[in-house]
Amino acid sequence: MATNRVLGLLLIGLGGVLLLAATTNIGGEVVVGFIGVAFLVAYAITRTYGFLIPGAILTGLGTGLVFQSLGIRGDIVALGLGLGFVAIAVVDQLVSPGRSGWWWPFIPGGVLLLSSVGSVTGLPHLGRYLVPALLILAGAALLLRRGGDDAHGGDAPELTRHDAGRVPDPPAPPPPPR
Repeated sequence: MATNRVLGLLLIGLGGVLLLAATTNIGGEVVVGFIGVAFLVAYAITRTYGFLIPGAILTGLGTGLVFQSLGIRGDIVALGLGLGFVAIAVVDQLVSPGRSGWWWPFIPGGVLLLSSVGSVTGLPHLGRYLVPALLILAGAALLLRRGGDDAHGGDAPELTRHDAGRVPDPPAPPPPPR
């Protein structure tokens, strides 16, 4: 049943892409987006993180290519690619909250978004002020964050992966009275 669903969705998507190409000036640039959507369908069915990454990146890139072919000015391709990276983190947190390392797509996505938003909005000097402001805010947030490096009290020993599952030594008995 799942095979029929995937095949059916892919055929509908392929038909939509061909119809879009036949009725507009859009051509081969939709192929990238279609491949991305196919990966996203595979992710939606299997919940395999390995399908989400190429799916979001290729769909964002394909969307940017389509908008560029429609004549939208600026770094719209970089903006679409940046949104694709950000979508990885957002979808991952919505589907599997608490996964470790979920934040990594914000790094390339943020760089791409910040580098392209100025030209897309028509404010070319926006990044000149936005990037330093965001760096200052991120640094302040790290400094003001509760916990942080000394959350364990500073005197507690660091645990390694070799300590996992090991029962701690009992406390030493008190010295005998004199």
